[in-house]
Amino acid sequence: MKRFIINKYLNFDRASFLRDSKNLNSLNLENKKIKLVEVWEEKFNIKKINDKFVDINWIKGKKAIKLLENSNLTIFIGIINSTYYFAKNNDEHNGEQNKYLDLRRLNPLLKKTDLSILTTIKGLVHWHKNNKYCTTCGKPTHDDNLGHSRKCSQPTCENRIFPRLDPAVIMLITYKDTCLLGRQKVWPKGMHSTLAGFVEHGETLEQAVARETFEESGVKIKNIEYKYSQPWPFPSSLMLGFRAEAINNKLDVNFSELEIASWFTKDFLKASPENDSFRMPGKVSIARRLIEEWINED
Repeated sequence: MKRFIINKYLNFDRASFLRDSKNLNSLNLENKKIKLVEVWEEKFNIKKINDKFVDINWIKGKKAIKLLENSNLTIFIGIINSTYYFAKNNDEHNGEQNKYLDLRRLNPLLKKTDLSILTTIKGLVHWHKNNKYCTTCGKPTHDDNLGHSRKCSQPTCENRIFPRLDPAVIMLITYKDTCLLGRQKVWPKGMHSTLAGFVEHGETLEQAVARETFEESGVKIKNIEYKYSQPWPFPSSLMLGFRAEAINNKLDVNFSELEIASWFTKDFLKASPENDSFRMPGKVSIARRLIEEWINED
């Protein structure tokens, strides 16, 4: 069986061929290294936290196997360095509510390996939560393929559904020595970011970049260039990062979309106060990467 390592640095093997296993027993987990994280209301059980570091409360060995056998939703994540990773969804927090933290809060405190794992879990748990009924006949569905699909419980239907991703473009628009950033009212005070929006049916990614930029800011663009992507499970997006150049710097802001949009110089962003007057997007976001890459160009 061919194995695809998603990240050579993390050695993360999703081992999708194992998802066809009929049950956990067929995986012979007693003879394998196992790590399990518990999830409650799309939050994760954390053992230790300070200002700079988070340690996930990984449950291991026989205790993990026992919990998996009594789980209402088990998700097999993959294999890292010969260790099998799972997630167990809990209906209750068992008096440990404060130990469960949201991924948005955990993001900047996680190791790369843990961030990749929890991002996968967050997206799948949210998808299961919102797909409890068959889209064909309306009957209840149950999880299958070790948490990577759901199957209709109606014998005459047995429709199978799979997780969906919502593609969204996120773009840094530049004009000479400035870049375009905006903010929404619901964001933390002072936070500005690149423009972004969902891809619509029938359009290419490049068309989505041009449309969203014009709809939000009134700016027409050229030289659209794809840069990189980032999974963003809030709730289920795949962010596709782009750079583009504005034809001119005239703004016609759509205030139903943005509270404000402005052009910012590299010097201003390098000296960003990072407070309620102005702050850039979080360091783990693709928006921050796009901005910093541009700032550091010659």
